[in-house]
Amino acid sequence: MSIKEVRSAASITAMPATRHDTAQPATGKETGQADSVEVSLSPQAVVHAKEPPSPLTESGQEARAGSGFYTDPATASDALRFQGFFQNATVNADDMADALHKALISPVDNGDYTTNAMDLALTQGKLNRVVAQYVAVDYQAQASAFVSQFINDKATQADQMSKVVLAQATRLAQSLGDSEQARHHQDAVAQLAEGTHSSQRIRNEMLSLTAHSSDSETWFSSISSWVNENRSLPYIIEIEKSHVGALQAQWQAFVGSLKTDG
Repeated sequence: MSIKEVRSAASITAMPATRHDTAQPATGKETGQADSVEVSLSPQAVVHAKEPPSPLTESGQEARAGSGFYTDPATASDALRFQGFFQNATVNADDMADALHKALISPVDNGDYTTNAMDLALTQGKLNRVVAQYVAVDYQAQASAFVSQFINDKATQADQMSKVVLAQATRLAQSLGDSEQARHHQDAVAQLAEGTHSSQRIRNEMLSLTAHSSDSETWFSSISSWVNENRSLPYIIEIEKSHVGALQAQWQAFVGSLKTDG
């Protein structure tokens, strides 16, 4: 869990926990609490998480030397999970490592769980692009399933971190005799367990944009429209629109760096 993700989890303690406003979704259809989807870790993923990482393949070993994918703290902990991509790549190991590194990093700036939802959605879109462009056709179905599980795991990790932060905030409020604030945090924990917290609903909306579509123009216009329709405080609008711009620039650089000749 990165410092950025911890900061985002901590921001939940300052957000209304019991309010269930219906936000205008990025997908263009109205949604509410009933549309929320709880993200949970599958039994297979739990078993996988407990297993020691597989040894690097020869292609992975080649890419490891000097590759930011394996040395950048933002991506190193996940790198070994992508060995199937190297084993079924249509490009050399260095190109695959570079593409995966760029797919997993997000703009470094301050934000909240909304900007983190944007980041995860773009990570999903970038990984889908890697699958389509750098993975052998006969492995693409498996690679796509892996991407879905990887994104699911990241969402679960974010929720777990939020629960930890909120539990700590609850204990602090109780120690100070602030029962109202303590209930506020407890309500947020309950919503996270149910899959109805606003951070989860926003994340689900953002992820729906990039899950099966490669139309990046629609992604960014939909996200910008969501900010316009669901935000009223000028400084929040500025932060989130600035982040959309940074993500769009990063996406363009990412696509431009990919080899087109396979």
